[in-house]
Amino acid sequence: MYKQLLFVIGASALLAACSSTPEIQTGDDAEVIMGNLNKVDNSRADLAYMDPNADFSKYSKVMVMPLGVDNVEIIQPSKSKSVTGNQNWELTEEDKDKLRKTFHEAMVKNLQDKGDYPLVTEPGDDVLQIAASLTAIAPAAAKDDNRSRATGRSRVYSEGAGALAVMVAFGDSETGEVLGIMKDSKSSSAIWGNNNSVSNMADVRHMFNGWALQIRNGLDNLHGKK
Repeated sequence: MYKQLLFVIGASALLAACSSTPEIQTGDDAEVIMGNLNKVDNSRADLAYMDPNADFSKYSKVMVMPLGVDNVEIIQPSKSKSVTGNQNWELTEEDKDKLRKTFHEAMVKNLQDKGDYPLVTEPGDDVLQIAASLTAIAPAAAKDDNRSRATGRSRVYSEGAGALAVMVAFGDSETGEVLGIMKDSKSSSAIWGNNNSVSNMADVRHMFNGWALQIRNGLDNLHGKK
């Protein structure tokens, strides 16, 4: 299920630390996309590209765009006794609002509250724009609602909520120039437990916090703070 996800495009992993030191490919053999983005080797993300000439150290503030949730591939969980009829897992407008809010809270917590990067709402020459989209989800169980779970079944167990893939793009907030892109995905806890809307959102919050922390750590590295 994890490998089926469509991964994220964005710059967060470009900035993230990993077991080996990330290194931007250079020279004639470098893999280049969009004319200015070179592949990053040893990235913590599944795939990352970065403008080798970009000066990320000049950005002291961030402008976080609302999480995109309108083009999400849903990899349906295996049918089981918890499923009623033929209902498919889908995102409602309420679900989308919760995802946007949870993602924004994760960015505020990790970049502004725990980091030194104030979130702003207007472009500036020292403002880095972060635009993320959820591209795919792979729920571990049927959705916790009356349409999808059998009447009278009180509990459903699974190995966490499932897996997510997000799309994030980092760019200059004034010019709109894309400075880096990445593909990445995360899965929830592998521990078996009760699967419900509360536990699932807790897992989603944990994954969003993980991406936000990657971004903060990467910015810290680029600013010489670590």
